[in-house]
Amino acid sequence: MRLLLKIILPLIILGMGVALAVYMVATKPVIEPELVEERVWTVAAIPVEFKDQSVDLNLFGSLKAVRDVELRSLVGGEVVEVGDNFREGALLEKGELLVRVDPFDFESQLSEKEAALLEARARLNELVAIQKSEEIALDREREVLEREVRNVERSESLAKRGNISVKSLDDARSTLSRQRQTVESREAQLDILKPRIGQQRAVIDRLDVGVRRAERDLANTSLRAPFRGYVTEVSAEFGKNIGASDKVARVIDAAQMEARFLLSDSQYGLLLGSSVDIVGRPVTVSWESGDTELVFNGQVARLSPEISSETGGLEVFAILDTSEYTSLLRPGAFVEVVLLGNRYLNVAKLPDSSIFENTKVYVVKDGRLEPRTIEIVAQNGSDVLVRGDLVGGELVVTTRLPEIGPNLKVEVR
Repeated sequence: MRLLLKIILPLIILGMGVALAVYMVATKPVIEPELVEERVWTVAAIPVEFKDQSVDLNLFGSLKAVRDVELRSLVGGEVVEVGDNFREGALLEKGELLVRVDPFDFESQLSEKEAALLEARARLNELVAIQKSEEIALDREREVLEREVRNVERSESLAKRGNISVKSLDDARSTLSRQRQTVESREAQLDILKPRIGQQRAVIDRLDVGVRRAERDLANTSLRAPFRGYVTEVSAEFGKNIGASDKVARVIDAAQMEARFLLSDSQYGLLLGSSVDIVGRPVTVSWESGDTELVFNGQVARLSPEISSETGGLEVFAILDTSEYTSLLRPGAFVEVVLLGNRYLNVAKLPDSSIFENTKVYVVKDGRLEPRTIEIVAQNGSDVLVRGDLVGGELVVTTRLPEIGPNLKVEVR
């Protein structure tokens, strides 16, 4: 019996285990496979528009007066008068008085030089009159000489025939010799007078220069504004003794301003790619002061002669057109400058975020991306002008996606 149990019990246990396994397999839950949905990427896009357009350069600079002059006294002396507007920050009109130096010494010098010039001219007139008198006397002496020559010739003819004595012939010859000496003396006197007259004219020229210099010194006792402008750095006052070349004030032109700004090496190279010269290009200058913005037009007048080694750029100066607000401008003001760039025909403007691998953009077509090959014509900051395999109106993706590629499903927002 025990032997039977030892045989049957393991078989029963094994059968129960098999039955349990079969039951568990038959009753296990069935997992249905889940379908993975395709991801939709949200992107930004802009429509393509082809047209003729320019790459305007947005720059920053400062204002500078076209003329900024440090005025110095041209003569020395005591300041005896100052102009009514000779004050710090005042606006002076062209020709308006700044300061006047005591003119007494300069008036005296002018009077002395004028008197010396008058005396020299009188002496010249005297020498010219003597010369004229000598010329008339010489003409008469030459006439007498001609008569004496004829008289000697007659006397010699008569002496040959024995009609006159030898003494009479000798007397005629002596008279002719004396007359020749008289003519020669007159001629020598004229030869002396001519250089003396030339010398006197030189004296007059020298004295005339002195008079004009004295007149200029007298005029320079009044220092006047060379142009309409603002006064600053005033360093002279009534009663002060100033010397020649001493600083009196500084005058800043109020009639015209210029904007000074810097072109980077790449911006300068971009402009050089056009047949239009940089000088003469239009600019728009904006100055914000508080809540007020003043806008001025102008044009490039000149460029710095060399590229700065410190900034790597080229300094540009643009003259602003005069307007009713020009007088409100002040040198040193910080301004925004828009410089007209090169003009390109039939190009599209895109942000640089839409460019991939420098030659490719993606357009949205039926909810999916399609690549397009493009050529970059010009770039200014974040704006890029392109041509290529694009059609006007197509939506170009501007979102940077690391997974971007052809046929990617997207949604434009």
